[in-house]
Amino acid sequence: MTERREMPEEIGARLALEWRSLLEAVSAADRSPLDLPPDRRMAVSRVALLAQLEEVREEWKFLRGIVDEELGGRFANAGWTLKDLLSHLASWAREFGNEIATVARNESFEYAIPFAMSILGPNQWNEREVQLRKGRTLEEIFREFDGETARLQELVMEMEEPVLYQPASFPLAPSGNPQERLPVPPALLVSGKCLHDRHHFAQIRKLLARFRE
Repeated sequence: MTERREMPEEIGARLALEWRSLLEAVSAADRSPLDLPPDRRMAVSRVALLAQLEEVREEWKFLRGIVDEELGGRFANAGWTLKDLLSHLASWAREFGNEIATVARNESFEYAIPFAMSILGPNQWNEREVQLRKGRTLEEIFREFDGETARLQELVMEMEEPVLYQPASFPLAPSGNPQERLPVPPALLVSGKCLHDRHHFAQIRKLLARFRE
């Protein structure tokens, strides 16, 4: 029996639902996450964030040890190879790191990433970033993700708690309108990065299992 493969639209829909769930703790309250009881903040505490980031770095280390150029060249879906999918993760690791660093410096964003091509995700931005990495080696992709995720760990450790938990206007614009930015605390954005990573790690593990058949 042929294994059913998820379509990009289904993956995007699931990610959108997970993002909404992630933001409930903030959107359900008319106050800063700092004012929430400790048990409501536990899922995105500084310690929890560092643990999540370390977890995804460990998973990445595992993939780095088994994905070679041959596997990286095999197709993950109709448009992307496995290397492209890894590039996608690396590009977002860099973007999230840049965004958190900008907020830590108390600076604003002069650009937006609208989800204009689809209500489910920034397809145009994703494709551009993957194409920018086409000429890079697989090892360069692995180094980029790990280095950028390590940078996020340092930022999380260094940020003052009010900055880490105070909502900020990030460049993500889910509605497609560049003026309607995503207002979330940096802590939730970091947790969302890890959620995004884990989703694709599970997808990659399934791909690798199928490649071995």
